Amino acid sequence: MVRLHRLILGELVSFGCASVVLPRLGCFSVEDFALHASRTMVNVEGEALSELPLMLMLVVGQHGVLHCRHLYCRQVCDQTVHRSIMTDLPVETYPRATLIDFTQRYLRRLGATEDEASIVADGVVTAAARWHPGKGQGLEKLFRLTEQCECGGIVPGAPFEIVRETPATAFVDAHKGFGYVSAQRAMRMAIAKAEQVGLGGVLVRHSNHYGQAGYHAETAARAGMLGMVMTNALAEMAPWGATEAVLGTNPWGLAIPRGEQFPIVLDMALTMSGQGMIRWAFREGRSVPDNWALTPDGRRSTNPAEFLSPDGSKPRGTQLPIGEFKGYGMSLFTDVLTGVLSGSLFGTNVFTDVTNHDVGHWVMAINPTTFMLPDEFQARLAELVHQVRSAAPIQPGGRVYLPGEMEFEREEATALSGIPIDRATVVRLRQLAADRQVACPL
Repeated sequence: MVRLHRLILGELVSFGCASVVLPRLGCFSVEDFALHASRTMVNVEGEALSELPLMLMLVVGQHGVLHCRHLYCRQVCDQTVHRSIMTDLPVETYPRATLIDFTQRYLRRLGATEDEASIVADGVVTAAARWHPGKGQGLEKLFRLTEQCECGGIVPGAPFEIVRETPATAFVDAHKGFGYVSAQRAMRMAIAKAEQVGLGGVLVRHSNHYGQAGYHAETAARAGMLGMVMTNALAEMAPWGATEAVLGTNPWGLAIPRGEQFPIVLDMALTMSGQGMIRWAFREGRSVPDNWALTPDGRRSTNPAEFLSPDGSKPRGTQLPIGEFKGYGMSLFTDVLTGVLSGSLFGTNVFTDVTNHDVGHWVMAINPTTFMLPDEFQARLAELVHQVRSAAPIQPGGRVYLPGEMEFEREEATALSGIPIDRATVVRLRQLAADRQVACPL
């Protein structure tokens, strides 16, 4: 694998390639690919790829995208599984427009209004285009949305009721509506307030899971605002020093506008990983880093089976917070703001009843023109970005990324290669659509 590693870091970077497209697997940055290629055991009918160089055909495509053909690989279990894109699980790829159309039609069959279907479809398809399928933020969400719509946990067409309002703030009742819709409507309201008074904050009660936190913060950035969103979630994190889950991953999204360039977008759970990636590792028979989760008796382990139920569907242990006790404190603060203060459920009660997840959200937009002229802000931001990018990389010839940059590049690349969906998910989606008499192009 030394030969492949040198090829990626040396020749391909010199060719100006920014991304790597793997057949059926999607597109990823050259540096990310090289990092994992160096830890990958590749075999073709029992022979090492390094001894069969002709089996790896590299073709430079449009927009600096590298297309790899006839690449067969299986990654060795190691500490990089969280960012790994090497997988022997097959995927299918589809154009974005195909996935948007199908998702919208399916949601309309569940009772969603045209506006609701449009918002949710864009959210889940964008997640599929940007993230590893193991994160479970893409079309996999249709399974949960179906269950909730059919049992009353989500109410299509639910009112978005303003309970109280000031020029800078609003308190809203989502009445069990779609989380994606509630968060987007709240952010639009926050943006409108920030345009008038410089800052807008909206607290939402009685909502549902809102998907990617960064997606909603990005809405503010696209409007020229700084965006901040947070939500509470199912209890998966133990208080620091405990073994019992009390707090959620409680994800945050932060976004910064950059004019015509991609915004800076940080999308993060307050745990080291989400359950989706641990289940993915369990499914593939891989290990995970020992700082991701604790076993039921409070031990660290690299075996996801020690954290999950025997069938891998439910957690038995707890998730470890980012920054140890600091992440625990951030999760607690988030639950106070979005759960306690909003009047939604919190702690061990939120997200436990499929008929009433009762999630709370906080969204905020900050208008930078309240403090500084737009051109001055962008010039100063550009200088900071330059300083960040100029930092010496650990990997010689490597690249320093801004938060969200990899995801935007992957989204651009999947626009060319197609959006990857795990084949097992495709099979389930076909059945889901057939059961509800929705034409499925997958």
